[in-house]
Amino acid sequence: MAAMAARDPRTSRQRAVDATLLLLRRQGLAATGMNEIVRDSRAPRGSIYHHFPGGKDELVIEALRAGGAVVAGLIRDTLAAHTDAAAALRAFIAIYVQNIRDSDFQQGCPVGNTAMDVAASSGRIRRVCDEIFAGWAALMAEGLRRDGIRPADAEALAEFMLSSIEGALILCRARRSTRPLERVADRMAAIIDTAARRPSRRETPARRARRQRGSARSNRRS
Repeated sequence: MAAMAARDPRTSRQRAVDATLLLLRRQGLAATGMNEIVRDSRAPRGSIYHHFPGGKDELVIEALRAGGAVVAGLIRDTLAAHTDAAAALRAFIAIYVQNIRDSDFQQGCPVGNTAMDVAASSGRIRRVCDEIFAGWAALMAEGLRRDGIRPADAEALAEFMLSSIEGALILCRARRSTRPLERVADRMAAIIDTAARRPSRRETPARRARRQRGSARSNRRS
C-alpha cells in the first residue's frame, strides 16, 4: 500500500478530497466516516486533519465544492458546444448516463446524496448544497434565455430540469437502468423546444374575453 501511495502524484490533501467525493457519490454523508476516508485516500490521518482542521464537515464541504465545479464546467461546455439548449441538455444527460453505467449504477450525485442526509442535521453543509444547486440552475437558465425563453420562465424551467435530473438519478440506481434519465432528456428537450418557439402566455380574463369577442365576430361574418 505504501508503494501505491508513493506512485500517486496527488497530494494527500487532494487524495482526501477525491476519496470523500467518491464516497459521497456512492453512499451519501451519513454512511461516510473519517475511517473510510483515511482508508480510501491512503493519506495519513494526521495529514488530513492538518489540511482540514474542521474535520469531516470541512472536508465534505471541500469535496462538494470540487464536485460542484466539475458539473458546472460540464454545463458550460455543453452549452458552448451546442447552438440550442435542448441539444445541450441531451449532451449533458448523456454524460450522466455514461457515468452511471460505468459505475455499475453505484454512483449518484454527491450533492443530492448529501442534501438528503443533512436536511435536518447540518445547516452549514445544507447551505453549501443549496448554493451548488443554485449555481447549476443559474447556468441552465442562462442557456434557456439564450434560446429566447423569458427570464422568469427560464428560471422556473431550469429548476424543473435540475429536479428532474436529480430524481432520475435516484430511479436509475433503484432500477439499474438508465431509462429514467433518457426519458427526462426526451421530455425536457421537447419542453424546451416548445418554450423556445412559443413563449408561454397565461390567459388572463381580459385576454380570454378578447379572444371570445374575436371568435364571435368571425362567426357572425361567416
